[in-house]
Amino acid sequence: MSPAPTHGVVCGAALDLRVRPEHRAELGSQLLLGEVVRLAGKPRKGWLEVEGATDGYRGWVREWGLLTVSATRARAWQRHALGRVAEPITAVRARPGAGIAVSPLFFGSCVIAGPARRGARSVELPDGRRGFVPAAAVRERAASAVSLEERALSLLGAPYLWGGRTPAGYDCSAFVQQVLAEQGVRLPRDAHEQYLACRALRSSEQPAHGDLAFFRAEGARMSHVGLALGEKLFVHSRGWVRVSSLDPDNPLCDKPLIPQFCGWFRPRRRG
Repeated sequence: MSPAPTHGVVCGAALDLRVRPEHRAELGSQLLLGEVVRLAGKPRKGWLEVEGATDGYRGWVREWGLLTVSATRARAWQRHALGRVAEPITAVRARPGAGIAVSPLFFGSCVIAGPARRGARSVELPDGRRGFVPAAAVRERAASAVSLEERALSLLGAPYLWGGRTPAGYDCSAFVQQVLAEQGVRLPRDAHEQYLACRALRSSEQPAHGDLAFFRAEGARMSHVGLALGEKLFVHSRGWVRVSSLDPDNPLCDKPLIPQFCGWFRPRRRG
């Protein structure tokens, strides 16, 4: 007898995670193909309450977006799915460079990747579908990542979406979480929890690439976050992913944010 499912593996390109089990509920976040979740309760009219295995973020998803599995199968998937999508978006196709589309894949998605041959790489998705992507579109998890600056610039112009976690739409904390995850830095999902996972830079320290700028309205929790790029520049998702400055004399200055700036912070741990 097979063990009862305790986990799920996301089998759609992006799976909406809502705060209540209904489509009209607020979008809390999104899950990417290949990510693993823990099942947090019984199904409710086609919805499942889940908790992200990586960041502990909870919400409700439609059952159709998950392959429900045992803990053993979830661990097996994680051991084998070492390929990470390294392009903002790519397409899995039935044949190398051609054929029908199998699925889109967003930056950060997890797949089982085969060897690169003649500019293409075979991939396997959690539900067993197979196809090919351009070889450069998927990297092994252990391979050196692109630089933080290169990654941030590759996502410029992505629109802002509350709860969004893909290049089709990011909120501020999801953008920071995704970019830093590729650099080996794991952070919680929301801006205030990210703030709690960081330490303030001392006055003698200059912000380095990957340090965080936090913002909040007076008396409120941290509500906005961006990534330092040096020279008083930072990249963030506000309206769209863009580079801004805190220098009033810089044409890139985001002046409405200056009164809300709380300082520069550094994640306490990597991995």
